[in-house]
Amino acid sequence: MKPALHKAAITLGACLLLAGVLLAGAAVAGAAGEQALQAVPSYVNPLSGKIEDTGNNPGLGQGMTENLVKKTPVTMLVDDQGSTFITFRVGLVKESKDFAIELLDGSGKVKEAVPYSIVATQPDSDTQDLRIKVPGKDAVLRVSLVSIPMGREVVGFVKFAPEGETVTVPTTKEETDNAAISIYQNSNNDKVTGVSQQNRGKLLTFLGIAAGILLLIGAAAAIVYVRKKKSRGNA
Repeated sequence: MKPALHKAAITLGACLLLAGVLLAGAAVAGAAGEQALQAVPSYVNPLSGKIEDTGNNPGLGQGMTENLVKKTPVTMLVDDQGSTFITFRVGLVKESKDFAIELLDGSGKVKEAVPYSIVATQPDSDTQDLRIKVPGKDAVLRVSLVSIPMGREVVGFVKFAPEGETVTVPTTKEETDNAAISIYQNSNNDKVTGVSQQNRGKLLTFLGIAAGILLLIGAAAAIVYVRKKKSRGNA
């Protein structure tokens, strides 16, 4: 094979190989995304079955807890190191102070404090989106704050469930099963990845453009190869 034909063949093969790799990467990135969860706010400690709020009023307390921790939006992200981060929304921001999050152990006792960062604030709805690092999506949290209007600490709990799954809020022993509050259903789950939705879109665009350029180069190399081969045959 002449040098020109050899180079054209090598270029064609390399471009097709790289284009295939990029398209495969785009397919993987496009098939994954952040997992959507739903928060399950509970006035009752879901692990111990006890109420820790000094108000001790299940009828009013559950609604208060749902105002404190919003059911949605909630997202979970697992990064490249396997660390799990959950972003969820809390309310009563202007009416409270000394907000705290604590991780519970299997018996429902506080295991450790959970640091959080504020990633977004919605002044009109008096809410904030908080981001925390947890051992996994099965984490159960104790949330507390000091209510300025009430002049005392308010305590509630939250766990997380896949979006679309029907769950019930735990009740105390004194309450009947009919008092359990069902969480509404939402859409189906997405897969978990270390790529956020916004970054995933950028990645898909880049991979698509790069693959397209490589395919064009490969096509040009193929044309050169065919023409050279025809010229050789005619000679």
